[in-house]
Amino acid sequence: MKTTILKFALFSFALLAFSQVNAQDKKKPDPEKMFTTLDTNKDGTISLEEMKARKTKKEVSAEAQEKRFAAMDADANGAVTLEEFKTSMAKVKGKGEGKKKQE
Repeated sequence: MKTTILKFALFSFALLAFSQVNAQDKKKPDPEKMFTTLDTNKDGTISLEEMKARKTKKEVSAEAQEKRFAAMDADANGAVTLEEFKTSMAKVKGKGEGKKKQE
């Protein structure tokens, strides 16, 4: 009887953990939608000014925004293309997954 209860509890815990992971997967941002939102003048690129004008949940310093923009602007031409943006998002995603695995 105790074994059955223990198995049920472990199964319930595993199911709960899986559902939380599944919910996190659904919340992942779509890079194309994010890019379109940031590209306010709709020229197909994001400028530093467009990036600085975005509204964020927490305040980000101009210096931090400039560093982030420079990291995204792979060819250093002053504009971030959709491909550069996707590449940058993939790098950030990879770093976040590495942290989760270590914890």
